[in-house]
Amino acid sequence: MAFTVAPQGIDVLKKHICALMPSWTDAVIKDFKYLSGGYSNENYSFSMSSDKGSENFVFRLPKVQQPFVNRDLELQWYLTLPDNVGVKPVALDVKSGAMITPMLDGQILAEVYDDHFGERELLDYVKNLHLVLPNVEREYNMFELAALYAVDPAGLPSQDSMHMYQACHNDLNPWNIIVTEHGWRTIDWEFVGLNDPLFDLVALHQGLELPDAGLVNLSAQLIGHTDVDRLSRVQKTFWYREWAWADFQMRAGNLREEIISQHKLSQAKLSEL
Repeated sequence: MAFTVAPQGIDVLKKHICALMPSWTDAVIKDFKYLSGGYSNENYSFSMSSDKGSENFVFRLPKVQQPFVNRDLELQWYLTLPDNVGVKPVALDVKSGAMITPMLDGQILAEVYDDHFGERELLDYVKNLHLVLPNVEREYNMFELAALYAVDPAGLPSQDSMHMYQACHNDLNPWNIIVTEHGWRTIDWEFVGLNDPLFDLVALHQGLELPDAGLVNLSAQLIGHTDVDRLSRVQKTFWYREWAWADFQMRAGNLREEIISQHKLSQAKLSEL
């Protein structure tokens, strides 16, 4: 959802953008709109006019430093990410995390999935995504993240051997996938790292609020065999992450209604599991 930016905020945004792209002038930057989806970052769409015409971009402005996020690694990741997977930034400041990317022409998966897609497309997407992701060295380890989020790791299940781990998005919710005429594109790679590939499947499946019963079959098709215990561990780990992240945000003063709701939902899910 997009909202027009209050006039008093436009000058500040223009200064940030021109600092990232000195060849641009504030006179050709216009049509700012606030994009409401981000929880940790503020995101704005805008247009830039030149003799080649008008182009649309998204400007990301981080609010606070987030645990696990490494901007140097993020920049290197974008340099190696295949063009047909996501969208590469035209500018990324590793110190502040401010970033400008071309705006994708498409729709957010969360808003169109029920009317146009099903579990077959979801499974194929996750499978194909994992086949083309570049190598990454860091591990997305929830025990280490629990320490960063300053929460008790007692509720975490044991983790499987890393031999089954591979590069994963780790925040593959349906708001981070844009459906374009050229296929689904994935954005927001701040949490990329080695993990069980089932984590991405669970994140996308649960983000779409699909029935839990379908996960057993989907997970078996993703990894090639049925492993209910492994799936259960990944589900618990995912919902623990959702709870820990929301808990950290709330303690930091980020009391958005969506974050409070995520905190309550993840607590309920963990109680069920």
